Amino acid sequence: MASENKIATGLLFKLIAGIFVPILLAFAFLGCVLFLNVDLGAFKFTSIRGIWSNSMNELGAASLKEATTSLNKLGEQVIREKAEAVAKEIEIYYKSFKKAPSIEQLRNDPVMKEICIQKVGETGYTAVHSTSAITYWHAQPNMIGMDLHGLATKLPEFWKILEVGLTGKAVAGYYNWKEPNGSIRKKYMANVPVKGTNLVVAATTYIDEFSKPAQAITTTMTKLQQTYTAQYNRRFGLILIIIAVVLIVLLAVIYIYSSSVIRPIRHLSEVADKISMGDLKATVDVKGGGEIAVLAQSIERMQTSVRSAIERLQKRR
Repeated sequence: MASENKIATGLLFKLIAGIFVPILLAFAFLGCVLFLNVDLGAFKFTSIRGIWSNSMNELGAASLKEATTSLNKLGEQVIREKAEAVAKEIEIYYKSFKKAPSIEQLRNDPVMKEICIQKVGETGYTAVHSTSAITYWHAQPNMIGMDLHGLATKLPEFWKILEVGLTGKAVAGYYNWKEPNGSIRKKYMANVPVKGTNLVVAATTYIDEFSKPAQAITTTMTKLQQTYTAQYNRRFGLILIIIAVVLIVLLAVIYIYSSSVIRPIRHLSEVADKISMGDLKATVDVKGGGEIAVLAQSIERMQTSVRSAIERLQKRR
C-alpha cells in the first residue's frame, strides 16, 4: 500500500510538473522579454521596458540637441546681424560729416559712442577696434586703448577670429570664455569691417543665452518623462501582480485537475491491492469515462473472473 501511495504521489507530482513547468517557463520568458536587460559586450538584449526607457531618454536628448542647435543658429544670426547693423550705422554716420573726422575727434563724440556700444543678447555688447587691433570703443572702460595683440596667447580662439577680421573680411566663430568661478562658457563673436574706414565692429555674447528656452523645454520634458515613467512602472507592477495571481490560480487548477486524474487511479490501485489480498468484494467506484473508466471496467472483469475461478475451485472440492 505504501508503495502504491508513493507511486500515486509521484505521478501527481509529475503531472503537476509536466503541466506547470512549461507554463512557468513561458511566463519566465515573457518576464525576460518585458523586464530583463543583458549587456555582455558582444551580446546585448534590451527588454521592452528598457527599449521604452531608452527611447524616452533618446527622445529627450534628441529634442534638447535639436532645439539647442536651432536656437544657437538663431543666436549666431542675431549676433552677425547686430555687427552688420552697427557697421552700417557707423558708415552712415561717417558720411554725415562734410570732412572725414579723425579717430580722436570721434572718440569723444557721444553719438559715435552710442552707435558703437550696443547691447547684444542679455549680457553681450558691440565694440569697435581698428585694423591695427587697437580698441577705441568698448563697454568696459579698461579695454579702451588696449592693443588686442596681447590676447593672442591668453585667448587663442578669440584672437584667431579677430585676426581674420583685421584683414577687412567679415568673420564669425566661437571661442571659450573662462568665468571667474573657473567654468568655461562658449561665446560667439562676429567681426564686420566698416566700409570706408579702418574700423571693425565686433559683436559678442554667450551663445547659451539664446538656447535657454531649450533648457526650459528639456526640464518640462524631463518632468513629463518622470510622470509617464512612474505611471509606466505602476502598470508594470500591476502586470507582475496579475502574472503572480495567474500563476497561483494555474497551480491551483492544475493541482485540482491532476488530483481528479490521480484519485481514481489511486482508488483502482487500492482495489487491485485488496483483490490481490483475497478481498473479492471490494467495490470499484469510478465515475466518468475515458481511459480511467476502461481501466475500472477491466479491474471489475478481473475481479469477477477471479471470483468465478475461486467458486469453481471450491465446487470441485
